[in-house]
Amino acid sequence: MKAVIQSQPLYQQTYEAIKEAILKGEIKSGSKIVATKLCEQFGVGRTPLREALRQLTNEGLLVQDQTFLRVVSLDQRDFEELLYCRLLLEKDIIRLGVPNISERQIEEAEAFLRLSEEAYRNKVNHEVLEYNTKFHEVLINACPNQRLVELMKQTRFMLLLYRANILHYHYYNNNIFVEHRDILEAIKERNVEKAVQMVEYHLLQDLNRGKEIINFQMVQDTEF
Repeated sequence: MKAVIQSQPLYQQTYEAIKEAILKGEIKSGSKIVATKLCEQFGVGRTPLREALRQLTNEGLLVQDQTFLRVVSLDQRDFEELLYCRLLLEKDIIRLGVPNISERQIEEAEAFLRLSEEAYRNKVNHEVLEYNTKFHEVLINACPNQRLVELMKQTRFMLLLYRANILHYHYYNNNIFVEHRDILEAIKERNVEKAVQMVEYHLLQDLNRGKEIINFQMVQDTEF
């Protein structure tokens, strides 16, 4: 795990460092959060750590479990329910967003696709996740209905750990890149229904990928 560099705002650096450690699997899903241990590992005090943990809790990466905080566990039912929420929201967001998306936003989405593919070639999974997230954010932000956008962002936050685990399995990434490009091509054509269909296909494939990985990890856990 990387240490936090002492500069302002310290809580933000602490948040980013812990988040990266969770998404890279250095802090395991389901594990208990011990404040004193994290302070020592990241070289920070309790005040910035407390704010960082609050932010991670708001995003759904940490959950309160009785008397302690823990990293959210990978659970198939939660994953399926969240994915279906995302599917319903994102289809409407794309339907509303395609007529409003600017050429500049399309160029930004294209750039994030290129960066994601480059990060994949360099085997930097957390950067693949970051750029894939930014790709979707560009498309989501083209939607004029800000209530839908906020609900979508909350749902995506809660799915973050699942998406990170999917990207750890490299053989999925080429399919994800193809699906993203198909979505973007439909948007470039201003073909609303095709874009919605491509988003639906992509998310249903994510559902299958996520279920396969959760089941695989459950089998691994029972073997130890």
